Amino acid sequence: MSRLGIRTGSRLHFGLLGWGPHLRRQFGGVGLMIDDPGLDLAAEPSDRFEAVGPLAGRVAELLGRMGPPIRPVRVEVLRAPDEHAGLGVGTQLSLAVARLALAASGAGEPSAEDLARLAGRGRRSGVGLHGFVHGGLIVDGGHASADDVPPLVARLEFPEDWSVLVVRPPAAPAGRHGGDEVAAFADLPPMPERTSERLCRLVLLDLLSAAATRDLDAFGAALAEIQGAVGSAFAPAQGGVYSSPQSEAIVADLGRLGLVGAGQSSWGPSLYAFGTPDEGARRDVAARLRDRHGLGPSAVLWTRARRLGAELTGEPRPPRRALANP
Repeated sequence: MSRLGIRTGSRLHFGLLGWGPHLRRQFGGVGLMIDDPGLDLAAEPSDRFEAVGPLAGRVAELLGRMGPPIRPVRVEVLRAPDEHAGLGVGTQLSLAVARLALAASGAGEPSAEDLARLAGRGRRSGVGLHGFVHGGLIVDGGHASADDVPPLVARLEFPEDWSVLVVRPPAAPAGRHGGDEVAAFADLPPMPERTSERLCRLVLLDLLSAAATRDLDAFGAALAEIQGAVGSAFAPAQGGVYSSPQSEAIVADLGRLGLVGAGQSSWGPSLYAFGTPDEGARRDVAARLRDRHGLGPSAVLWTRARRLGAELTGEPRPPRRALANP
């Protein structure tokens, strides 16, 4: 096997669709894969599992759970954004490591379920999992049981001319993760059935339809309403519709700058908004945000939707029978 490489993007999570004992399926969700900030990893044969580069500790932990029939590899993280910023970096990293390990071991093309089991992801949201495989605008159908994988129920191409702005507020608290996230959900009251019904309508009839018909204003209006409803449901855990007063102020400013659909990804702190400005307008928006909110150069990023799943490069071993339940 020669050196293998893999590249994936980040995930914006627009919101969960419902939770509580009155719902047959738990969570569900909608989100979008974006090109940047992205992750690049490489792997090569080794006599032991080894990890180097940014987030090497996280990769070593993942590799430590692997064994036969997975063959030992040395995984190098070439590029990765910070974790716990609301961009799904932990999920994308875990899935990328699993995909590299399977390819290096000569496995056939894994299913989303195979990747989820090997990487230990998809326990709550399936947006990052299916986004890793397919790219695009994703809706998952939630969990019917605690240990299943949320099914992909919709995937749309995102309009190429819609630019995506990502903003990371300075000195913002990290988003909830791990045991802290589990505890937060345990303390949250159930989402009212009427709210869940409203969110499902907004996603199906408004958000997805607006993306399919390339109606940016309608897309932004639907997303803003989704954010309001989801943020209100999460307010008991995060102290408000957004994770901080500064995030709320930035979201309001994004609307005044002519962008639409502004909101917070997952627990934050990363924020997003959409528009179709030319390069000059994009530079102007970024400069104004930095000046008004004390943002550093790397805190404001223009990107686009990621239309493909993770891209594997190199020469993996000739495929043999897919690994069973890796």
